[in-house]
Amino acid sequence: MRTTTSLIAGLLLLSALPAAAQPIEADPSWQAPPQDAPPPADPGDDWQARRAYVGLRGSYAFNANAVTTWTPTAPPTAIRASYASGGGGSVYLGAHLPLNLRLELEALYRWQPLSRLSLDGTNVTATGSTRIAAPMLNLLWDIPMPDDLGLQPFVGMGVGAAYTDTNLSGGGNSYTRQKRWDLAYSFIAGLAVPLSDSSRLTAMYRWLQVRNAGHKCAVGGSLQSVCLDNNVNSSAVDLGYEMDL
Repeated sequence: MRTTTSLIAGLLLLSALPAAAQPIEADPSWQAPPQDAPPPADPGDDWQARRAYVGLRGSYAFNANAVTTWTPTAPPTAIRASYASGGGGSVYLGAHLPLNLRLELEALYRWQPLSRLSLDGTNVTATGSTRIAAPMLNLLWDIPMPDDLGLQPFVGMGVGAAYTDTNLSGGGNSYTRQKRWDLAYSFIAGLAVPLSDSSRLTAMYRWLQVRNAGHKCAVGGSLQSVCLDNNVNSSAVDLGYEMDL
């Protein structure tokens, strides 16, 4: 009897081995619980990952930049000066801000020679130039564009303090002279073209105004006191190169 029982138990064990060797198939109806995927990154919020940058611009100043002043005589004599095309440049340090904004600290220089000077509408022989040196703080906005376009337009404005050095003379007369600091501001529109992931070329138009620039004028050879505070405008096309730090 004991032998029969052992034999039956052995047969049952052998019959169960094939079923145990079969792999366990996963239930197709069962799925792992979904995990919360992180939200897609907003390119506009990635400003902290973008580095500061430095750049260099060369300027072509082409506006006539006319100035009219009056000498304190009786009757007053109108002096009108027009400036020819000149040049200049600037160096700047910039940083990226949220909302596609950028902030730049710029050191600007511009020079334009005298092209014509008139007294009460009559041209006279004179020589000279005007020079502007200004620290500027510029706020720029990169206009959102498709990533595959490869171009980045931008607009902005700047404010600063301009030191103007003007000296126009001829025939023994100091027609117009100016050496002083005045408020300046500008409006900017431009385009950036990437050269690599960390460098780019820039081209932009800038209109610059020096507010209430005081001029000293004289026709009789002696320099008078400030004869007029007026705004001096100039325009320029700037070409530049900038790179990330």
